[in-house]
Amino acid sequence: MAARPAPRLGVRLLALSLLQLPGLHSAPFDVIGPPGRILAMVGEAAELPCRLSSNESAARMELRWFREPLSPAVLAHPAGLAQDAEQMAAYRGRAELVRDDIARGRVALRLRPVRASDAGEYRCAFRQGGRYAEARASLAVAALGSTPYIRMGVQESGATWLECTSVGWYPEPRVEWRTPQGEMFPSASESRSPDAQGLFKVVATVVITDSSMESVSCHIWNPLLSREKEAEISMAVPVFPRPTPWIVAVAVIVVVLGILIIGSVFFTWRLYQDRSRQRKGEFSSAEKLLEELKWKKSTLHAVDVTLDPDTAHPHLFLYEGSKAVRLEDSRQKLPEKLERFDSWPCVLGREAFSSGRHYWEVEVGDRTDWAIGVCREDVPKKGFDPMTPENGFWAVELYGNGYWALTRLRTPLPLAGPPRRVGVFLDYESGDISFYNTTDGSHIYTFPKSSFSGPLRPFFCLWSCGERPLTICPVTDGLEGVTVVADAKDPSREIPLSPVGEDAVPGDTDALHSKLIPAQPSPGAP
Repeated sequence: MAARPAPRLGVRLLALSLLQLPGLHSAPFDVIGPPGRILAMVGEAAELPCRLSSNESAARMELRWFREPLSPAVLAHPAGLAQDAEQMAAYRGRAELVRDDIARGRVALRLRPVRASDAGEYRCAFRQGGRYAEARASLAVAALGSTPYIRMGVQESGATWLECTSVGWYPEPRVEWRTPQGEMFPSASESRSPDAQGLFKVVATVVITDSSMESVSCHIWNPLLSREKEAEISMAVPVFPRPTPWIVAVAVIVVVLGILIIGSVFFTWRLYQDRSRQRKGEFSSAEKLLEELKWKKSTLHAVDVTLDPDTAHPHLFLYEGSKAVRLEDSRQKLPEKLERFDSWPCVLGREAFSSGRHYWEVEVGDRTDWAIGVCREDVPKKGFDPMTPENGFWAVELYGNGYWALTRLRTPLPLAGPPRRVGVFLDYESGDISFYNTTDGSHIYTFPKSSFSGPLRPFFCLWSCGERPLTICPVTDGLEGVTVVADAKDPSREIPLSPVGEDAVPGDTDALHSKLIPAQPSPGAP
């Protein structure tokens, strides 16, 4: 009877030895990744989930995301403590662990903001003791680029040449040209090149020889998103075919008829030649002076405009007390603000106008790429919305060798010469926004009258880097006094105009002075 407990002791020792065998207390596990490819937009956030098949806690496990075997980690999280030293430099500050459900073995890698270079395969690995398993995850990255920008020119043959440009696409987009009837035709040439962020710029050209075509549209398609952006341009420059014999014959007949008509009225015209020439000279002088007066009257409403650094794109640098702006290759580290442009390289003026008349001048010099004008204070500043009156922009631009008004279909501006200084005039109540070449006082463009709602602010944009900035001209003295002589032979027809806030002096015939060009002192003046 005393020897009976021995078997029980043997059973206990056997059970203890079995519990100490490896693998009985640490069963293997599997890791499950996302079922399909995850799509994320550039600049937004993406999450790559992974989970343990056993739903056990992963709080004390070593977690690791990486791109290639033996490469540095995208994110390392051993035993619950993040280790930045093992992390790839490109992911520092952007990768974080989502561990809200880690007690059930569910975690995720969050990337924010997503870059084009983030696209590709990832592996998530779980390790605890001798147990190890991993799963794969695929991330697709996409970016919808800017609204296409179409330039137009005429070749020596008379055919119209179009160039369509757009930036900020990923992956490489497709380009289609279409007629108003929806017919597609291929590009003459296409190029796609990535920028420093890996986003593609696409440039496509086409030559139009059909003179009956009224307009052409450029469509740029993102195959990953199945979305496109388009722009349309009116064929403002006509396409002339080579002259045919019947066209030459008609031209000859027209010339002969013209000569006969000129001969028949020659003697009548000669009788009135001297008198017409005299009247033409008188009216030309008066009309020219009145046109100049129309512009210079606007300078009576000159305002002091400065640039608002809180709205400036990070590649725009302000100088001279926020009076000048230049686009540079380097990017400034600026606080992210809702009012800051993040796509178009633009900046607004500090001043907001809700009533009245206002005028300012901008020194553009010999720069070849710029846009200036007026916009609503609440225009979208994130993304690539078109700069049109429908979106709250009233502006003119020089792009390449062409001047344009930024209307819906872009209106070409046939200027006599390149302006080095541009004046902008806003009449809020009348809905008038006009632009002038202050070098010679000529009119550039006036937008159709609009009904404004809300504040308007000065608007500036640069398309390329250069040594010379855009500069807001300083405000100087106003008009000294103006006299318009309608008929030089009749002194009683003089029209005196007085400066604001002063009475007219009888008989005052001082010359007209620009608000931004001080009057020259007369000889002998102190």
